[in-house]
Amino acid sequence: MASDVMEIPEDLDFVQVLGAAPEPTEQDPDVWRVVTPVGDSGESVALSFDIGARSVRLTRESMGRCDIEIYREQVDRILLYSRNGEHGIVVQATVPGFRCELRVVVSPEFRLVDPMLYLGS
Repeated sequence: MASDVMEIPEDLDFVQVLGAAPEPTEQDPDVWRVVTPVGDSGESVALSFDIGARSVRLTRESMGRCDIEIYREQVDRILLYSRNGEHGIVVQATVPGFRCELRVVVSPEFRLVDPMLYLGS
């Protein structure tokens, strides 16, 4: 069952996995944002989130242009991981009848996996 508030990692976890802690955005102090480079590619991934609204926006920029932009609502939690030389972000959301898990590898190279599991409800 989904919570009313999205769970997020501690600032230290963001620093250890992504190299920076999230900071409030100038436009809306309820929205936090962290930017991390993608390996040595010159690309970057930005993760923005609003804990109370349970929403997440993930973008990838390449050569100064946003080439991927994904929104998620009804987010239950953001997880970070670092294993076997790979660093990434997992966004878990529950939508009626489905469990979604957006996985983004940011190092050593960008990879996006977006499986959706039908719960049969």
